[in-house]
Amino acid sequence: MALIGILRNKMGKIVVGAIMVTMVAFIGTDLIGNSSILGGGENPDIGEIAGESISNTQFQNKVDELSYNFAINTGRNPLQQETDQIRNQAWNALILQNAYEKQFEELGITVTNAELVDMVQGSNISPQIRQFFADPQTGQFQKENVTAFLGSLGQAQPQQRNSWIAFEQSLIPSRKLEKYANLFTKTNYVTKYEAKDEYVSQNANATIDYMYVPFLSVSDEEVSVTDAELQSYLDDHESEFQRDETRNMEYVVFDIVPSSLDSSVVANEVADFQQSLANASNDSSFVSINSDDPYPFITYNENNLPASLQGQEVGFVSEPQIVNGAYEFYKLSRIDEVAADSLLYRVAKMKKEFFVSDETINEVYRQADLFAASAGNLEEFRKLAEEQGLNVRTANRISKNAQRVGQMIEARSLVLWLYNDASTGAVSEVKEIGEKYVVAAMTAEQEEGVANLEEVRNQVERKVKNEKKAETIISKLGGLDATDLESMSAAYGEGAKTGTADFQLFSNSITGVGYAPEAIGLAFALEEEEMTQAFAVQDGVIVVKLLAKDIPADVDDYSAYALQVSRQRLGQNAMVADFPLSYFRLFVPRKIDDAVKEFADIEDMRYKFF
Repeated sequence: MALIGILRNKMGKIVVGAIMVTMVAFIGTDLIGNSSILGGGENPDIGEIAGESISNTQFQNKVDELSYNFAINTGRNPLQQETDQIRNQAWNALILQNAYEKQFEELGITVTNAELVDMVQGSNISPQIRQFFADPQTGQFQKENVTAFLGSLGQAQPQQRNSWIAFEQSLIPSRKLEKYANLFTKTNYVTKYEAKDEYVSQNANATIDYMYVPFLSVSDEEVSVTDAELQSYLDDHESEFQRDETRNMEYVVFDIVPSSLDSSVVANEVADFQQSLANASNDSSFVSINSDDPYPFITYNENNLPASLQGQEVGFVSEPQIVNGAYEFYKLSRIDEVAADSLLYRVAKMKKEFFVSDETINEVYRQADLFAASAGNLEEFRKLAEEQGLNVRTANRISKNAQRVGQMIEARSLVLWLYNDASTGAVSEVKEIGEKYVVAAMTAEQEEGVANLEEVRNQVERKVKNEKKAETIISKLGGLDATDLESMSAAYGEGAKTGTADFQLFSNSITGVGYAPEAIGLAFALEEEEMTQAFAVQDGVIVVKLLAKDIPADVDDYSAYALQVSRQRLGQNAMVADFPLSYFRLFVPRKIDDAVKEFADIEDMRYKFF
């Protein structure tokens, strides 16, 4: 019965959360239907999934549900960072509910009552049941544990029995998703010829001689590009420069730190406490009341006694020292002899943290507010920062759901300003982030789609210059009177080099050249001793001569290679949802998840609210 007790105790947390699921769903529906409760009926949408509008209230109900489950299972409310994670879980749950469930309905994917029983206590036990009913001593699952627990439910409270039913129902989405994924994974057919291609790719090898001229051998000064050429290249290669929506900004920080007056106040307090501790009749009571250390009365032995107390008599109080931003000092309260050669030292520890006074906080805010009010635009922001000797920091490519900016972890208020109120050149009001006041200026924005030229200027300029360098090198090589690679390299002069390399068909790099998959593919198309014309690869121009190649003979069984092709198609697993209620996550192959979300045409506007 001990195991059943453990399981009941574990289930207690989950079942309360399960009841809360039902309550939140019922109350949430009532709230949505009763606009007066929400105040005037205004309930803005926070997004759209598969054609279904997601209201702010609907989203918040899901967040509240998961937050409650978190509190039940951990015994505390979530911290800010955990709340951010819960919001992501809530959004994923809504995607599952709206995007995936529509797929399930259209395909007729269901889980019957008989199937659910089989998942809990039959021949195809759910992984969640296996995890939950693992023996706490051995970690092994035994079906008898499930049977014993279910048998004990007859004597359990009605609330617990109903909650177990709710927990069972929470297993259904996992099985539906498994069936949906299996429709693709089990019918993902790889032909013999596809498997053979993979076999050849992994086992074919070649040896070449090459002559190579890297682009770096031609100075940038020898080629010039115009903005029109850069824009033309960007227009012709849009697929290479797709970007998510982002914002750039610069910002200055006003640290909230103790002033010299604050520090002197603490120093005076410490001196008073030092004297008071020396005169205290009950050391443990004194430090328990006055010390900022959570464990102020400590027992040491001779090996770990603080250096300031070594060799001192009972009643000695050490001089205050600053340790990790706080004053610390000790009083040797008592020495106990526990053996002939063993002593225990009872020590009272005083710790006083530095603090920032309201006057200091107000003064730092006044400085930040004056800066923000005086900087009407980006140009004034930069000029004023320079005049005041403030360090201007840069944060680029900030996404709409970002939580941190630079080294600032909880900087959501800045991101909300960037996306809801700011425009290029605008300066923010003062934002309080941790122990800092921050003033920011938006410097640029990148809408979703093709990157702005300024965002990718360096990349595009490098590619355009390399194209021109390739034309120059190929033209020079074409005018040489040379018939072999060595004489071609010598005639070309400085920058050219020759070499020999071995590689397989699936390779994408050549030793001494770098990334050059087109050269590898072309090499396998050559006959032995055949040589190519000069052509461009990623970092230079190359001429290839095939010395030898080996194409593997056919084999009878390509099944291992067919499995590899199948796995490559599906990609790695992606987490669809994460539910704290039942301690499990839902996964499908990433490419399936990507396809479902793409067809769901998801619009995520959470950044407008959180």
